[in-house]
Amino acid sequence: MTDEEWERLKDSIRASVPDQPDKEANEARRKNDRDLDRLELILTATVNADSPARQRMLDEDKRWREFDRQSRRRFAEISEFAARSDEKLKALIDDTRNDRNKPGP
Repeated sequence: MTDEEWERLKDSIRASVPDQPDKEANEARRKNDRDLDRLELILTATVNADSPARQRMLDEDKRWREFDRQSRRRFAEISEFAARSDEKLKALIDDTRNDRNKPGP
């Protein structure tokens, strides 16, 4: 494509694009601006340090971290208990087998 053809193509495109946006485009732009304003308000309220929503979110995160910490601790305790129980059970089984293998009086 030559430079002259390129310039003609640009001129034809410019001619086909209206200078004034139509009423529907203006209305759509206004709706988008309104929606973005609403989102901005919500995000500002959420990010604001003294926001009740932010405080609730921080409290909930704190409760979940505490729950996770307690769950891990309890799981460790249960695992230790299970290991001790397994050892005791093995010892009982060994004692029972040893008693059977002993010659009688």
